[in-house]
Amino acid sequence: MYTIAQIVELLGLSSENQARNRIEAVRDLLAGTLRRGRNNQLLVTESGLDLLRALHALCESGHTLKEAGDLLRYRADQNDVTLLPDKDKTGSNETIDRGWEALIDHLSRQIQALEARVTALERRTAERSGALPWWQR
Repeated sequence: MYTIAQIVELLGLSSENQARNRIEAVRDLLAGTLRRGRNNQLLVTESGLDLLRALHALCESGHTLKEAGDLLRYRADQNDVTLLPDKDKTGSNETIDRGWEALIDHLSRQIQALEARVTALERRTAERSGALPWWQR
C-alpha cells in the first residue's frame, strides 16, 4: 500500500496535490484499489499504482489529465491492453497512437448508431404530425 507522499515520489510529481488530482481523475477505475489507513490517510494498492503510472505516462506524452483518464476508461471498457504503456517503454507514442485510433473507431461507430436512431425518431415524428392531437380526437 502506498501513501500519497510515496506516490508523489514514485511518479516524480512536484506536489501531493498533483497526486490527488490524478487519483480524482480516475477514481472510478481505482475504486477497488483505494483504502483508508490510520488517521483517514488515503492508501493505494500496487495495481492502483500501476494505473496511476499509466495515467502519468499518458499525461507525460502530451495528453491532458481528462484525455488520459478517458483513454484508460476506454481501455477498461474494451479490455484492450494496447492503451497501457509497457513498464519498460513508458511514453511510447506508438501504443498511444493505436489507442487513439481505437478510440476514434469506437466513437465513430457510436455516432453512426445515434444518427440512425435520430433518423428513425424524426421519421416517426413526421408520421405523427399529420394526426390530430390527443385532445381533439
